[in-house]
Amino acid sequence: MTSAVVPGGQVQFSFSFSADVGSSFNASTVLITGGTKLADVSRIDATHYTLNVTPNPSATTVGASVAVHSFSDVNGGFNQAVASASQSVLDSAGVPLIVNGRTLAWHDEFASNGLPDSSKWAYDTFRNAAGWYNGEQQYYANARLQNSAVSNGVLSITAQRESTSAFADNGGQAFTSARLITLGKYSFTYGFLQVRAKLPCSLGTWPAIWMLGILTDNSGTTSNAWPAWGEIDLMEQRGFTNVDKQSVLGTVHTAVSGGSGTSVTTSLPDACTAFHNYQLTWSVNSLQIGVDDVVYNTYTRPANAGTNTWPFDQPQYLLLNLALGGTLGGTVPANFSSDSMQVQSVRVYQ
Repeated sequence: MTSAVVPGGQVQFSFSFSADVGSSFNASTVLITGGTKLADVSRIDATHYTLNVTPNPSATTVGASVAVHSFSDVNGGFNQAVASASQSVLDSAGVPLIVNGRTLAWHDEFASNGLPDSSKWAYDTFRNAAGWYNGEQQYYANARLQNSAVSNGVLSITAQRESTSAFADNGGQAFTSARLITLGKYSFTYGFLQVRAKLPCSLGTWPAIWMLGILTDNSGTTSNAWPAWGEIDLMEQRGFTNVDKQSVLGTVHTAVSGGSGTSVTTSLPDACTAFHNYQLTWSVNSLQIGVDDVVYNTYTRPANAGTNTWPFDQPQYLLLNLALGGTLGGTVPANFSSDSMQVQSVRVYQ
């Protein structure tokens, strides 16, 4: 008996016999721990069978066993069964391989100190000279440890007050920060996205975990035509008052909703002192934005939807950034020196 995690958020057990056991072997013969059988065993050929199992939500291991006895083959001959097998639903680093019936497709646990993994993340800097949208006041640095660094399993995206005159593409900004993107590295359509992060406490900061639509998957040659191709904000946080730092908002932007989007705010009193799981469940018919397994904003595909109200059947890429000032950040205090958004993990399940 062998086992493996298979697409679709299931564990598959495979059974081999020396001769065909026929109808004497079925799902009722197999005892499952840590999961639920989906159906009867599937016969691959005369001596090979499989059984798919859905892991329980809290399970770390799924097991299958059969009574230690002999199965008779179709000719009445002796056929000894292997007693048991088990399958971890965690990878070697303890990351869940299956969540909510979906299988881990892409992730970053920020395991290597230094700059973020360049095979997974790029830097968005194209508006530095002209100035960023929405009245934002930061300069986004490219691959600079002062602004984006991994240490002890945590990515810190740091905004700080400093002169940008040494950067050739500066726009006269008085602050630096970083905007990490997966454009050209990774994008996806539909699934479950979870980003575990702790937000900055400083007023004037505007952290964001979000997604933008593209028309070509993973090519890096076609970027977002905003808002027509869609934007999904798993998390943004205002920076006007201390009260703002005790809540987050999730927003969906389309061509119809434009800059205001379809937005909902939820209370999160310790958003800037504790890590939380910011989540998106993206299906054919809805977008569900939540925190720590609680959905607070659902955008449902409208009836007779077109691309102006539902552009969410095309790939999107991920963005992590910390802006300063602007329409959601507010005024940056004169005594601001630096603050960070810290990210422990980014995981996509499909």
